Amino acid sequence: MILKITVPILVTTLLLSSSAIPVSAAPAATGVQTELIATSLDGMEKPSIDNSKGNKLPLTGYFTRNVSVGEETRTVKIYVAPETTVRDYFTVIAVPDGMTTEMFLRITGWLDIANEKSEGLFILEPAADGWGTVEQELVYLNEAFKILRDTTYYNTFGLFYLAGYGKGGTALQAWAMENPHFVISSAFVQTEDLDEAFIAKTGTQVFPENKDISYSEVPVPTWFVNKDLNAVENLVSYWKAANDTGAEGTDQKDALMGSTVFMQDEDSDSIVTSYSDVRSQVAVLEKGEHDVYNKGFSKHLYEFLSYYTRYDSTSINGNVLGVRPDYKKMGVEIKEMVLDGYVREYLVYVPKSAPKENIPVVYALAGNTQQARVFFDASHWWEVADKYGFMLVMPSEQYSSSTEVTWNIWGDSNKQDDFLFLKEVISQIDKDYNTDPGRRYLTGQSLGSMFSNYATMVMPEYFAAVGSTSGPLMIERRPAEGKTDKMPVYLIFGQYDIANWDHTIPGQVNDTVQYWLDRNGLGEMDDAVVTTVDRFTTYTWYDENGIPMYKYTQTKDRAHNFIVSEVWELWEEWFSRWEMDKEGVRHYIK
Repeated sequence: MILKITVPILVTTLLLSSSAIPVSAAPAATGVQTELIATSLDGMEKPSIDNSKGNKLPLTGYFTRNVSVGEETRTVKIYVAPETTVRDYFTVIAVPDGMTTEMFLRITGWLDIANEKSEGLFILEPAADGWGTVEQELVYLNEAFKILRDTTYYNTFGLFYLAGYGKGGTALQAWAMENPHFVISSAFVQTEDLDEAFIAKTGTQVFPENKDISYSEVPVPTWFVNKDLNAVENLVSYWKAANDTGAEGTDQKDALMGSTVFMQDEDSDSIVTSYSDVRSQVAVLEKGEHDVYNKGFSKHLYEFLSYYTRYDSTSINGNVLGVRPDYKKMGVEIKEMVLDGYVREYLVYVPKSAPKENIPVVYALAGNTQQARVFFDASHWWEVADKYGFMLVMPSEQYSSSTEVTWNIWGDSNKQDDFLFLKEVISQIDKDYNTDPGRRYLTGQSLGSMFSNYATMVMPEYFAAVGSTSGPLMIERRPAEGKTDKMPVYLIFGQYDIANWDHTIPGQVNDTVQYWLDRNGLGEMDDAVVTTVDRFTTYTWYDENGIPMYKYTQTKDRAHNFIVSEVWELWEEWFSRWEMDKEGVRHYIK
């Protein structure tokens, strides 16, 4: 039996689940206030899987963990809001000297923000005698970020918002310079400048996968708020250059509290902003210390940070800054269904540009460990849907552990059959919306791409065409057996992907291409028509009627994660050209 549930996007009150660590109330001199009492995660067993949670994290509440820095033991605090999901956004906050973390969180309203957005906070704390030098604190920060990336009790988006206050924020600035591809956006409040020699040395470092790009060429949206902006003059200059901003700023009377904003030049050739319609920025605001430790200011800070998203920290060649989609404004729905005792999630987006009837639908499957929210934000499929008027549906993975998710396409008996789940989602979508079954398409990244490839053997009749990135067949784990309908398929792979991108030598990619040449009757490897445009070399095999039935593209300099331009390629050059009639015959539109 299938039970459909619609889940609201935002949680605006602090409702703790049965697995939450409680926040206790304690009397204060002026009345009753909420007192935060952190529960230590050190030594706690990893929670077990609860299949009733959909994609939610197993623990919510306020926690502490120890950080070993040489012979010294420091601490961090973690706050996981109710309804926070696997791989959700976390804001990393460096608190100032002179107040406890609990006092800071209470007066600044960061807990309210986390609860409203159902996100996490990771709080960096000074030593007992306060924050040390930047050099000393970088050791602590690097160890703390290892704990943030640990997936025993929580699991983050993988790239972070930064909000640094005071001397702790000064050290966090240095970490941001050394790790710009991990920073979505940042704000630094009442911090100090960094040494010119440190700035110069850090900025000239290059990325091993692309030595033509230095750290100082990676745009990171950054906001400086300081009682004296001269105190951060070197850093403002550094980030203006990194963000390719104009020399003259614009006073924003109605935004960022009247900050002066330096926007990224529209003709900037930065690789990080070349894939999406986004411009980075540097903002500066002169504001006294007494004006920044309050809820109103924190709200402005978060609005600045969360305007942006970023994806892929594994390679600067695929690192993409983008605009974070606002689910509430866009009408994105997170839905659930109960399927054989499992609560499963799927995301639905119908853009305003979509037709009222016979809506085309793209089903997109995330890579391993990613739930649908991550893939929706990172893939930019929603931008393509906006332009071309198709519906976007993203089923979510199931738990592989209490903090991680995966697809079961291998027939594991202890997990749900995800081909069954995909069929049920399609059935529900067709009931709830006026879709066009003849323009239904399937895509995926990594394990989602493998899912897509195997779906052509399990359920090919559901899709007019399939196209995916970075996931080949793995015939050593699941044989290429099942239905053998001829159907149009497209695979895109990166030069430094999980398998050798050379499809002519033995390996997983070769197995995949050869399978489709055989299944579609397309001849030999050498029969491909080869074209090269920019980073992309595409091999196309045509049938006897001159119809392209299989395509394979190699993307130069790309690692495992896809790049946004490949998403546009899949729609514009593949899905949009295929439709299927009521008899199941596919037609290519030239």
